[in-house]
Amino acid sequence: MRDDRLSGELLDWNDARGFGFVRGSDEQRYFVHISDIGRIANRPRNGDRVSFTPGRGRDGRPVAKSVAILGANPRAFTQSPRRNAPGHRFGLEWRWPLLWLLMGALGVGIALNRLPWQASWPYLVFGLLSLVLYRLDKGFALAGRWRISEATLLGVDLCFGIMGGLSGQSLWRHKTRKPLYVATTLLIAGVHLLWLGTLALDLIRLDDLMGLVSLSGG
Repeated sequence: MRDDRLSGELLDWNDARGFGFVRGSDEQRYFVHISDIGRIANRPRNGDRVSFTPGRGRDGRPVAKSVAILGANPRAFTQSPRRNAPGHRFGLEWRWPLLWLLMGALGVGIALNRLPWQASWPYLVFGLLSLVLYRLDKGFALAGRWRISEATLLGVDLCFGIMGGLSGQSLWRHKTRKPLYVATTLLIAGVHLLWLGTLALDLIRLDDLMGLVSLSGG
């Protein structure tokens, strides 16, 4: 270990956002980003003992560089997830059936002239946007870079991007282990399925809804 390196303890680690703090042996508090932590088999955790090189960030605050988690096994760069790992099983994946239901309700509504064909465009445009955002955020997470906020991802899903959101979550196994996020995704999908399903089944009519909107606006 070089003389300029310090030891310390990892504190306030935010695994979702990939940063936290190190309390150094000099009693100084250092900001640490996951991009400055060497590759290890397990994710960093609060209480991990580390060694690091102290430095200064662009804003002048103390930062920990070249962080090594003591006692952690380095992960080989060629190591890849097992194909049968629990996080990569598709047998019980519910997002694909839900996606087909949404697409089917939209298609039936358009085919029966209960929805204008233009209604497919918001779902297509925002769905593609959501798909791209999930792919980017997954890449940012793996690289330890700053992340796209969950509010942004869910907001795009709510604004007609839910089909792309379901696809992105399933394809890249992203945001699939957070119960609150999963529940919110289900709620958004349920709202859109209810909306499209009632129109496709002629339980409500778009003209009636537009009339109600015009009356409330008047």
